[in-house]
Amino acid sequence: MLKVFRPEGNRLVLVGTSSLVTLPPAEIGTFRCSIPVSMNDIIGCYCPDTNCADRSTTGLVLEADGDVGTSQSDVFQNQIGVPAVFASTTWSFDVPSMAANDLVIPVVGRGPGAAGTQWVTSLEIFNTGVREVHVALYFNRSGIDNTTPSASAQAFIPARSVLVIEDLLLETFETQAALGSVDLIASENIIAHSYITNSGSAVGTYGQKVTAVPADWALGDDEAPGLEPNADIAYLFALVENERFRTNVGICNVSGLVLEVDLEAFDGTSPVGNPIRLTLPPFSHQQINRVLYAIDAADHSSGLRLNVSAAPGSNARFIAYSSRVDNGSGDAVFQIADRQPPLPD
Repeated sequence: MLKVFRPEGNRLVLVGTSSLVTLPPAEIGTFRCSIPVSMNDIIGCYCPDTNCADRSTTGLVLEADGDVGTSQSDVFQNQIGVPAVFASTTWSFDVPSMAANDLVIPVVGRGPGAAGTQWVTSLEIFNTGVREVHVALYFNRSGIDNTTPSASAQAFIPARSVLVIEDLLLETFETQAALGSVDLIASENIIAHSYITNSGSAVGTYGQKVTAVPADWALGDDEAPGLEPNADIAYLFALVENERFRTNVGICNVSGLVLEVDLEAFDGTSPVGNPIRLTLPPFSHQQINRVLYAIDAADHSSGLRLNVSAAPGSNARFIAYSSRVDNGSGDAVFQIADRQPPLPD
């Protein structure tokens, strides 16, 4: 098992762990640890018995049984087990990887939109591994229960290859016009991007890139004692509603439970407009077009922030996004909602 520790004063705080992996002698293990890792964090191994002899990312031998808690400079110790050696993180750990075997494309669409736009979604999937990967694609139609997916398909992608689907909803799901999200479940890690393009403009084709994100990035009602109390809030800003631009906001329920989610607008610390609560069926999607009108905040668009959070007691999880669209050209800019780190300052 990999464990991630963060220096806090003269001690190490455990901030994340991977799953426990059992390896035969001389084998190499791949560990998945979904928590974002910072530059000064320390990565170490947890060895459940005295037969453990793993290596850190710098190739130094770990010889502990139980938790290991000593850095290379011997500054930090947790007094559990025999001290062993950690490797400090490098640039390769700075940004959480987009590669995963369970990805969500928060929005896909095909058909006519506002102001004469005509939307089509394409998809590219990159197999990051050295073996053929099997990918199951599930289309979750907006506004309905998708416990049984509205449509599904299978794909096989050779090692280190990219699969390109020019018209995802029509070619893969045989759907002429619809809005929703797509789940990608793969046998190995993949990276995926979709492009929602408008072909209805007289001056050319415009669109937005929508990157598939790991499903375990989704938020829920996650407030916990000792952690940042706002870490379970998704933030959207740069919201605009005027004669030039409109802003749409979408919510993707990635769980098999009913989701209740609250949308609240703020100007600094002051609430603006009227908050709304949405109810999404399992594995569903909902997009609120011209969201500032929906929350009675269109007159306060400059500098507004939208807080999106699961209703108290909701066990479902979600991903939120915004899409700002140029009313003239139909060009759009996509943004996944941001969040604060779970650790307090």
